[in-house]
Amino acid sequence: MRIILADDHPLYRSGMKQMLAELYPDATIDEAGDAGTLNSQVLAQPEPDLIISDLLFPGFDYIRDLKRLRQTFSLCPIIAVSMMNDPLEVEHIMALGVNGYVSKSVPSEQMLEAVEKVMQGNIEVRLSDECLSPEMQGLVKPALDELTPRQIEILKLLRHGLSNKEIARELDLSPFTVRSHVSALMKNLGVSNRAAASAIAATYGLN
Repeated sequence: MRIILADDHPLYRSGMKQMLAELYPDATIDEAGDAGTLNSQVLAQPEPDLIISDLLFPGFDYIRDLKRLRQTFSLCPIIAVSMMNDPLEVEHIMALGVNGYVSKSVPSEQMLEAVEKVMQGNIEVRLSDECLSPEMQGLVKPALDELTPRQIEILKLLRHGLSNKEIARELDLSPFTVRSHVSALMKNLGVSNRAAASAIAATYGLN
């Protein structure tokens, strides 16, 4: 297993590397402190099995470069880490194609749990309690309350990365019916893509 860890803070990289080494003792963990080094690591073989990347470090444009990483490694799990606290901003980050977002202020056990969940195929968002202001919670929770029981079922399956066809098989529905439910679901949540819907589901603990 090969992991790329990109962050410009040596102490944070050191702590993360130690935690990852305990979680995956046989893994090779390559570090990058700037975009140039990250680009070199991306080109190296074997291809990475996991990429964990900060959003703000020298030479790295996360909007451009997270998209590029996703295009280069269509199947490799990518986790973004940052001190950004705004759930709406996190929604935009998830829409870039990453598999997870973890606030740097969450406890280490939550960080490791999120990594494990992503490696199992889930979409994970972990924000610290202080990230969710009452005002922001008020924007999101009423939308969840407006969902039908069927839409809640579908939202949970979206969080686990299932396609419309897979959801249709799971719930014994036609793909057309699932597509209609997903469209209505995203409209009710006020998002435009599945990753953003999954981010909201993860933020509010839907499993």
